[in-house]
Amino acid sequence: MKLKMEKIDSLIDKGYGLKTQLGTLIPNLISPQGKSINTFSRRYGDDPLVGFSWIAFFFPFALATQIRHWSYFWFVGIIAFLLDIFVAIPFNIDVNTGLGIGIGMFYGYTFPYQRWLFLKSNKKEIGVFKSIIIGLLLTIVAAIPSMILYGLYSQ
Repeated sequence: MKLKMEKIDSLIDKGYGLKTQLGTLIPNLISPQGKSINTFSRRYGDDPLVGFSWIAFFFPFALATQIRHWSYFWFVGIIAFLLDIFVAIPFNIDVNTGLGIGIGMFYGYTFPYQRWLFLKSNKKEIGVFKSIIIGLLLTIVAAIPSMILYGLYSQ
């Protein structure tokens, strides 16, 4: 992760900017020319971008909690609810595996930028063990509306 943070520092030193969109959910990397850059790609011109974080893919709930990225849990809850309304219930399809992979992919690409923004905020991290427990609990809380909706209409 240190290498990823150094890559972002290097981009910032070259005149890039880093902000967020949709509250604090999506990091927005901005080129020195003021153009928004797709952070899911590996390069922008001659500059290498940060890339994918496998630890964030497998443990997004814990890492989001560790850096106090609470909008991640709103995102999970809203996406799960919408998938139930538009896919799972009408077509009687279990979307949980796809949802888990999709959220893991999303957070795998966005987490390094979120972590960099968190480190620059000088806030205190939540410990690893606490992050795992709190993150699991918050994920369950975020999924409750979706579970209730699916339980009511899947019978």
